[in-house]
Amino acid sequence: MKLELRRNNMKTYIISTIITCIIMIVFIYLFAYAPQIDPDPELQIFAGYSNVISLFSILSMAVFATMSAVMHTSFIIEEYKGKHAILLFTYPTKRSRIILAKLLVVSLFTALAMTLSNLISFTVFGISEQFSPLIDDQLNADIVIQFIKTTSIMAITAAGIGVISVGIGFIKKSVPTTIISGVLIASLLCNAMFNPISNNSNVDTLSIATMLITTIVALLVAMMLTIKVNTMEVL
Repeated sequence: MKLELRRNNMKTYIISTIITCIIMIVFIYLFAYAPQIDPDPELQIFAGYSNVISLFSILSMAVFATMSAVMHTSFIIEEYKGKHAILLFTYPTKRSRIILAKLLVVSLFTALAMTLSNLISFTVFGISEQFSPLIDDQLNADIVIQFIKTTSIMAITAAGIGVISVGIGFIKKSVPTTIISGVLIASLLCNAMFNPISNNSNVDTLSIATMLITTIVALLVAMMLTIKVNTMEVL
């Protein structure tokens, strides 16, 4: 994993995370301010912390899932295309360990980057709410616990989507296929989880189920990739 961190330009992804964090801060304020702009009953779902946190975390998940797919194209798809794989297979390390190290680096970075981004965004918003509140609710321990739980669930989901997308892209060794797969999967899950929010239903059960299914599929994809890499032949 240390070798992968040295071989790949992590600075680009760190900068992307910082930019994403700034954008997400803007979005959380937009969500909170929406009910004051328009009295439309549909916008009143943003009047409380619970739904704002859920929607914010779902959007953040989609963004970081896409970033994860992009990272996987650099770490895996590009590395296993054509002549690049010849050098990779000369390393005195098992092929399965190399591919697993790549998957772990990207997945851990995705989950950590999303968690830190959400934490910073929510902290900035929470502090400002103490001086100029946009939400009717009062920030308390229960809301903080909900934020931590929701962010953790969505961070794991985002990492899982990244692994699934690279599994799809690896079949054709295609960068566009990997990125498009990540975007499509994230979009489908976003739509599925947004419906309970818009209907004022509890989204926790659905989000946990989504995380578990995504994680299981991601583990299966990781196993598939190790098998494919171990049996690859480079001409």
